[in-house]
Parts: sequence; C-alpha cells; structure tokens
Amino acid sequence: MLYHLSVFLVNSPGKLEKITKILADNNINLRAMSLASSGDFGVMKLLVNDPDKAFEVLKQSQLTVTKRHIIAVVVDNQPGSFNKLLNQLAKKGINIEDCYGFLLSNAKTAAIILEIENQPDAQKVLSEIGCKILTEDQLYN
Repeated sequence: MLYHLSVFLVNSPGKLEKITKILADNNINLRAMSLASSGDFGVMKLLVNDPDKAFEVLKQSQLTVTKRHIIAVVVDNQPGSFNKLLNQLAKKGINIEDCYGFLLSNAKTAAIILEIENQPDAQKVLSEIGCKILTEDQLYN
C-alpha cells in the first residue's frame, strides 16, 4: 500500500524548516512535496521513502500528521498525457481528491500521485487503459 503524509501547520516562518529538519535528522528522504495554505494555516503533503517512520517521528514532534492512501501512475512527459488519464477516470465517475506530480530520473516520464477515495475502481480503470502503476519499491526507493 502506498501512502503520502499530510502535515497540518501554522503558516509562519520556520515551520517548513522544522519539518524538513525532523526528516533529515531521521535519515528520511523527501521524494516530493506540495504545500497549500489558507490564511493562518496550511497543509504540507509529503512523499517520503519511509512513510511509516516519517509518520511516527513527526507525530512524536507534536505535529498533526495523517497517512493517506495514494496511487502513483507513470505518464509520458508530453502534452496531453495527463489529460488522457484524467479523461478515463472522469468517464468512470472517479473523483480525484488530491494530486501532484514530478519528473522521473529519465525525464521522459513523470510520476503522478493521486489520492482517490475509491482506489480499487481507480486502479482497475488505470490498468485497463494501460497505465503503469508504481509499486512501493519503485516509488519509495
């Protein structure tokens, strides 16, 4: 099962540094992240190489953190690739709750991280249209 973490934080100087220091001090590699803020508060989504360990050390540091199931899909790094994937999910009535992406090391493909409520249906649709779904080893290592 794949996870990313959501960390809820006060929107103030040094909060992001505190989180990245906790990860670094615990030898946890940050693979991707996104940040959204709304006034005084924000949510940082973290994709790390060891989500279970990261969850524990962040919680021990008195941070509000949750683990959320994700699907990681590979798309070609060319115009329209992501749209094709979204089109198929939309046709099947599958809603995406959160998503972000990053280029993979070959720069010819990207990993798209999807947080979807109905993961079994989404994985079935993605497999049917020939999408490569990343495993834990592929994503975290």
